[in-house]
Amino acid sequence: MMVEIHGNLTGNREQIKVSYEKNVSSQKFKEKLYYNRDRDIRSGTTSVGPHRDDIAFQINNNDIRKYGSQGQQRTAALALKLSEIRLIEMISGDKPVLLLDDVLSELDNHRQNYLLENISDIQAIITCTGLDEFINTRIHLDKVFYVEDGCIKEYTV
Repeated sequence: MMVEIHGNLTGNREQIKVSYEKNVSSQKFKEKLYYNRDRDIRSGTTSVGPHRDDIAFQINNNDIRKYGSQGQQRTAALALKLSEIRLIEMISGDKPVLLLDDVLSELDNHRQNYLLENISDIQAIITCTGLDEFINTRIHLDKVFYVEDGCIKEYTV
């Protein structure tokens, strides 16, 4: 699902791969826990285990953590979030609330349009620094608020 959403976001110009990176193998887990025990007790945290695992994203076989632009990183994160939303809908039948912070500034027009069209059927709260870029979209906006001189005001759409 995420691969398809990412392809749609990028106009199929980028191919994403997702892989799971273990912090430690299951064979070495007990050994590493024992080895790091004193340090972990002093620091108050566990240094090995599944909570230290990661998800790696590659675009066109390049690790986006090292070689991806801000837009590519944001696009991968959005594809993940949109696929999570669809998965929750499929499993529970409910639509979650989506919170996005300043998501439009690092996306080109195609990616902005795809995102906005694909969240039009869910409740979304989106913050942005440019009000005009948001007001001029083709989607229906229920309410728009802006902050001016420290006061929250409602924008009449």
